[in-house]
Amino acid sequence: MIRDKKDFNKEEFAQLYIKRHRSLQERLGYQYTKKLNDLGFQKGKILDSGCGFGTMDIVLARQFKNCEITGIDLSVPLLAHANQLKVKDGLKDRVKFMLGDVAKLPFEKDSCDVVFNINMVHWVDSPLKMLEEIRRVLKPNGLLFIKDLRYSWLRLFEFEIKYALKINEAVNLIKEAKLKYGILSKSILWWEYEIHQPLY
Repeated sequence: MIRDKKDFNKEEFAQLYIKRHRSLQERLGYQYTKKLNDLGFQKGKILDSGCGFGTMDIVLARQFKNCEITGIDLSVPLLAHANQLKVKDGLKDRVKFMLGDVAKLPFEKDSCDVVFNINMVHWVDSPLKMLEEIRRVLKPNGLLFIKDLRYSWLRLFEFEIKYALKINEAVNLIKEAKLKYGILSKSILWWEYEIHQPLY
């Protein structure tokens, strides 16, 4: 899973990762809050499959007071930061961060109303297993938000991008994982796949 000797279980690397991605995670939290509100979502079980240091989930927990929010990750230092953050924000009873493998989610079939999978596809050994697990735990009418880096010439400036998928590879992965029909969008930096429809 870890490439180029990057080790998310080393405190020094984890702190660097947090510093580089904190503002992005917070911004995504507000963007997804708006999307969920626009879709009429207010209550249910939210899973962040690969939560990292938890900033996005903290933003969601502040906004959705009737939700059970759980983040799963394999990085002990990142989870420690996430747990410190939720205590600081007074959210220890409303959001849970767990050590766990995104390719073997500790949840029952059809148990999650919303699943997020942000910036994970290019990191894991088997993105197919991860997406199959997401499909398993997501309710039939559940909402899914996948966002990952897109392979492009920007890889010359950002090392992570050299591991990212091309758009056609992302499309093939989604098909192979047998995810429900959704919306694929792209920018120069990201590709996204979302499954949703208004709930009202």
